[in-house]
Amino acid sequence: MEMTLTALTLSAAVFCATMTMTPGPNNLLLAQSGATFGIRQSVRHIVGIRLGTTSLHLAMLLGLGALFEGFPLLHQILKTVSLAYLLWLAFKIATAPTGGQSASGRNRPMGLMEAAMFQWINPKSWLAVMTLCSAFTLAGDQYWLSALVMVLVFNVVGLPASFTWVVLGQAIGRFLHTPGRQRTFNQLMALALLLTLPMILM
Repeated sequence: MEMTLTALTLSAAVFCATMTMTPGPNNLLLAQSGATFGIRQSVRHIVGIRLGTTSLHLAMLLGLGALFEGFPLLHQILKTVSLAYLLWLAFKIATAPTGGQSASGRNRPMGLMEAAMFQWINPKSWLAVMTLCSAFTLAGDQYWLSALVMVLVFNVVGLPASFTWVVLGQAIGRFLHTPGRQRTFNQLMALALLLTLPMILM
């Protein structure tokens, strides 16, 4: 059984790396934060993502998934809220003024609680957590041990992945010295965010 848990953990690490390193709402916003505010000021955003996904993960393990199975309308409401919020974010990014504000129109990075709450309507976070709770847990006596190991793995892999996107954004930010470049970057970020919408519509 120990070998099974070890193999499962390695597989989950690969899955988590795929989910946390590929483009999605979190990573696009982190890249924007890195480009605008730098690494140090984006740390709260990163920590907020990990806290939010962890709280969502634990809630799912404690029965949130069963609630959505029993009341499908709740899932549809969540999808609608997610879609509306991401469309609003994309609009704000595309039309944001250049200069001293981020693409989302704010003059400060996303805070810890904002980033944490965003995970509850982020479709990619839901997809990752639901998969970890179902495909990467062991039945029987090993269920809770394996489930808590998955919570740990998701954070161990996700933390450096988030920093990578902020560092990438900071590197890009060095070339955004003119309003034209900033406007183009904002529009590209908005388009990239729109490309994540099919995750909600599936």
